[in-house]
Amino acid sequence: MQEKTGKEVRGIKWSEGTIANARWGGVLLRDILISAGIPEQEDAQKGFHVCFASNVAPCQDDTSYGGSIPLEEVMAKDGAAMLAYEMNDAPLTPDHGFPLRVVVPGYFGMRWVKWVDRITISRNESPNFYQQRDYKMLPECVSSPEKAIQENWWGRTPSMQRLNCNSVVAHIQCLTLACPDQKTLKVTGYAYSHCPISRVEISADDGETWHEVRITYQEGSWSWSLWEGELVVDIDVDALEWASHGQRNGLPKTKITVMSRAFDQSGSAQDTECRWNLRGVGFCGVGVGTIEV
Repeated sequence: MQEKTGKEVRGIKWSEGTIANARWGGVLLRDILISAGIPEQEDAQKGFHVCFASNVAPCQDDTSYGGSIPLEEVMAKDGAAMLAYEMNDAPLTPDHGFPLRVVVPGYFGMRWVKWVDRITISRNESPNFYQQRDYKMLPECVSSPEKAIQENWWGRTPSMQRLNCNSVVAHIQCLTLACPDQKTLKVTGYAYSHCPISRVEISADDGETWHEVRITYQEGSWSWSLWEGELVVDIDVDALEWASHGQRNGLPKTKITVMSRAFDQSGSAQDTECRWNLRGVGFCGVGVGTIEV
């Protein structure tokens, strides 16, 4: 987010690489809670939360790590929240949460509590610091941690739960190096949301026109979507010649910016603008990549 807005954020600058796609194995949380006596009737689940805690690893801002999600999300018949003990058909390793971790497809990763050792059903969200005082998309008017506390923005801002619709331009390749006034670009990237991606579009004219690309990989309801497409971009050779003082040989390179935006099956669309927030979390502005040709 700081890269896109030029405005400092108070958080780890993850950029666009903190993501992975994995196959998880475990036991559905719904089945565990039903066996523990949680009612299956939807009316009995409303207003409750499933709170997870891990007392294994030390934390900087609390005595343990914790988080919660709404009970009705866990108990949904098509829900996929689980206690996982396998990753990519192999037992979990300690760095990935051995022996058990929470997996909540379609939700932000901070709710995927590793090394989980306690599950509580509560009328309130988890009281843990990382649910109440972190990982919230504070409004732009909150410019400092002090203001967030003094004006109770932490309490007034909802916790981050479901993923936003998002896409990233991962790589751009020029396919027509010999042609000076027109370039064909091959663009690849990934997209994700809290439900399957329905389409991805790219633009090389600052969003004036958009072109749909091809989704090359998407598995089930929860995987990321890999995509690729081509764009033909016209280059103003005369302007480059003028910038080179009339010399056509050795024309300076020009930078082309490609943007991406995604849409999901729920009808959500990726935002076209990046809205800054103090913690720099939940970025979902258009994906941006550049290439010099």
